[in-house]
Amino acid sequence: MMNKGDLIVIPTDTVYGLAAKLYDDEALHKIYELKGRNQSKQIPLLISHIKQIDDIAIYDKRTFKLMDAFWPGALTIVLPTTNAFFNKTGEKTIAIRMPKHPTALKLIDQYGVLRVTSLNKSGEKPLEDMDDIKTIFGSKVRNIYPHGDYEKSHVSSTVIKIEENKLVILREGLIKKEKLMQVW
Repeated sequence: MMNKGDLIVIPTDTVYGLAAKLYDDEALHKIYELKGRNQSKQIPLLISHIKQIDDIAIYDKRTFKLMDAFWPGALTIVLPTTNAFFNKTGEKTIAIRMPKHPTALKLIDQYGVLRVTSLNKSGEKPLEDMDDIKTIFGSKVRNIYPHGDYEKSHVSSTVIKIEENKLVILREGLIKKEKLMQVW
């Protein structure tokens, strides 16, 4: 159960994430405080189904092909937001990813779209050791969901954005440019 203001720690296919419900401003503020993160840096969204972004972001057929080919997986796509989402959040673009981890997908199905950022203080390496996670974040989150036996990558997701009908790589991670261009 997640109440207003609650944060949870979730496993993903890349690193552990600190998560809040999509429109929970109180929890979002806590994320910025805990991480010591500049509030001008957005917190990406994790989804479990492409249809979940229909009210959030705008995408075309080519972008859908990328989603269909690489989601769930280590691809983050920065998309322009819908007017409705902009009116609620003030964000003109938003980074979205569908993680390839069964627990993460189950939690997103249960709680809806989540705002998720890596589990660390800003500028530091993401935490991976469960004892460290419990010591540093245990008293500050509602629940910590363990990674389990699922094999994860220790490489960040690739982050792309579509600008003027061109695919722009903002960060090359697990998915390389050549693979993206084969679909694009």
